[in-house]
Amino acid sequence: MKNLAHTEPGKPSVSPEGESAETKKTILLYSPDLNFCFSLSMLFQDRFNVITTTNVGMLDRLVADYSADLTLVDAVPSEKLIERIEGLRSINPRLPIILLYVYNSKEMNLDRKIRAHVDSVFYKPLEIALVSRRIEELLIHAS
Repeated sequence: MKNLAHTEPGKPSVSPEGESAETKKTILLYSPDLNFCFSLSMLFQDRFNVITTTNVGMLDRLVADYSADLTLVDAVPSEKLIERIEGLRSINPRLPIILLYVYNSKEMNLDRKIRAHVDSVFYKPLEIALVSRRIEELLIHAS
């Protein structure tokens, strides 16, 4: 969700907090759950430009088109997801990726395997303060 604050021609938009929309980092959020996308976008919209999608096939294009600074992926680990993450890394090798999902002990091997491809994993239910802190850390290191 981009900040659509009113601007004068030739001047950058400024959020109510006084931060230029152009200086905000951009987070791309994928989840098949529209309500989850909406909830997280509401939590982060004051600090970041948040782009959401419920279509996993759009991730590559959105990372490229919007020069995402960080990507949150809400998806169960799978070989297909690992391939998709590798594709995102080919677009932007320095792109921080956080994976969110419900842990399943039957998938321990995939859990271990996917960790080699992402920067962080958080299990649901989320502790949003921890996720938020990790986002900040990754964005500082990515700058």
